[in-house]
Amino acid sequence: MPPEVVKFMYSRKSGYAALALLIILILLLLKTSISNYLAHDMLGTSIFGVFILFLLFLLGLMIVSRLAPALKGEVALELDENGFKDYIRNIILDWKDIEDIGLKPGRSSAMLIFELKFDSDFGKQVFVSLRWVDGRDQEIYKKVLDYFDAVEGIERVYDEEGQ
Repeated sequence: MPPEVVKFMYSRKSGYAALALLIILILLLLKTSISNYLAHDMLGTSIFGVFILFLLFLLGLMIVSRLAPALKGEVALELDENGFKDYIRNIILDWKDIEDIGLKPGRSSAMLIFELKFDSDFGKQVFVSLRWVDGRDQEIYKKVLDYFDAVEGIERVYDEEGQ
């Protein structure tokens, strides 16, 4: 019997952090743009205005694509008997196509690395960022690896530290 379906939700914390960062940047640029306008520096005002518009576009995109799904409680990653589904980037991998799974730690978030048995549209390795996924990176990796092992019938030998 295959393991139960495992779902990982979007991270609200990451969404709020990105939202706060973009708002702070927009406010700083807006202050600079207003200061330039009051000093009759129209070139500076225009340049900072363009950056503000670009950041407003990014803010809207981030709200629609990351924060709204987090607030709705939508699923970011899913594991089932057929494979791994990344709803953030719309990637579906079958367990039978995966050779191994690794974790690449990063400064702000880690990435799951799926080693495929063949070259796909994504290459031989598929990288899945855990930045927008709710939970600890190590715990998510362990659950994904354990699920993969259970589906494929793999038994791993761990050392004293659990690695």
